[in-house]
Amino acid sequence: MNKSILTALTEDELDVLVSIAIRRAEVLDESNSPAANDAWREVMMYEERLARMTSAAEIPGGIARLGAVTSALAAGEREKAAELAEQYLMEESLPKERRHAIQRALDEYKDSLAKRFPSLSKNGRLAELDKWRARARQMPSVFPLAA
Repeated sequence: MNKSILTALTEDELDVLVSIAIRRAEVLDESNSPAANDAWREVMMYEERLARMTSAAEIPGGIARLGAVTSALAAGEREKAAELAEQYLMEESLPKERRHAIQRALDEYKDSLAKRFPSLSKNGRLAELDKWRARARQMPSVFPLAA
């Protein structure tokens, strides 16, 4: 979906797209499909758009901001999630419970990485994992991704 179409969508239309995209991403995740990360990136894109068009003080706006951060994490985009979290946490009107939810999502993700990669965590090198993942995504793939 190109960006001009995305900007023309209403909040209700984006809500529908988010719900569909989340379910698709969850199904792909559960089946361990390599396409799951791309599906979570799609969710992130919709949530970011919703966050731009809604107020942080309102429930839909707070949920969209949290959704953008958590979907970025689910896509393995920790740097993007941290960037979004920083941006959203600077908004004074963001309710306290959404602030805590965003921070908790970041902390839980970091804890899960620490459990999966104990040696990197022990040596304070989890950030290297993000850099390696970013480089790997840019490299051409020998095998096509399965749908």
